[in-house]
Order: sequence, then C-alpha cells, then structure tokens
Amino acid sequence: MSFWNIFGNMAVSDKGETITRLSDSTSVSSTGVTYTQMGNMTVGSDGSTFTQLGSFSTDGSVRMGSSATGRGALFTEKQDALKKFGMDDYADW
Repeated sequence: MSFWNIFGNMAVSDKGETITRLSDSTSVSSTGVTYTQMGNMTVGSDGSTFTQLGSFSTDGSVRMGSSATGRGALFTEKQDALKKFGMDDYADW
C-alpha cells in the first residue's frame, strides 16, 4: 500500500507515481493506467476496480483531507463538512 498526497488535480504517491485528473470521470497514472469513474465505482484500464463508500475504498484505503492511504481512496468524494466551510483544498480532485 502506498501513501498519496493530493495537490489540486494531481496526486503523488510516496513511491513517485502520479495520477492526474483529466475530467470529472477520467484520470491517468504515470504508469499509463487510465481510471474511469462511474458513480461510486472506479475501473482501471489494467483491470483494477475500486468501489468507494464515503472516505473508504474496497482496497482497504481511506482518504483524510488531502491525503490517502491507497489508490482507491483517491477517488472518494469530498467530505460534506469540508465543502460546506470552503476548506476543500483538493477541490479540483
């Protein structure tokens, strides 16, 4: 499992991999994998799948603000409290 930091529309892992959000439903990784979001499910061009529920993902990862403990949590929705008070530093993601 890797740790990720989110900066605007780009996320960077502790292993140097990046994932860039191209649109609301499409992201691309520096490894060449394209991720497509459909509702609360994300499918990678490499066959990977993640289902998100709140801040959690089926790969066992969790998102906390602008950090995530794994790839699946990058695709979770922003927390309502952060949106409500304008504290969503990762608004583009």
